[in-house]
Amino acid sequence: MHEASIAQSIVEVVLREAEKQSARKVESVELEIGELTFLGPDQIEFWVKNGFQGTPAEEAEIIFHQPAGEIACDACGYQGRLTLREDPAFHLALPSFSCPQCGKTPIRIVRGKEALIRRIRILKD
Repeated sequence: MHEASIAQSIVEVVLREAEKQSARKVESVELEIGELTFLGPDQIEFWVKNGFQGTPAEEAEIIFHQPAGEIACDACGYQGRLTLREDPAFHLALPSFSCPQCGKTPIRIVRGKEALIRRIRILKD
């Protein structure tokens, strides 16, 4: 349940920034959570909204962007999308990635492991 700890960090950053900017209200929070983080957007939203209760961010809209997983293979030169099958086991252990073109490992993750706050929209007095 690493979504709860990630959400707690998001809540802390958003509320700290809102206070620093003397925000009356946080209107929205835009998050970029890469596909290869295996973080569940629904769970993150649940915990973030829970953490926002009773704060200026209580009614904030949570907007998600989920960059697709992209890899690079030094063995064959492939660079592109990493296709993942849905597997509940991914919540317990990360899958082993290999190149979809040549099947070799290791590969480099180029995109899809982001977990960041892209934008916070606030309303001042």
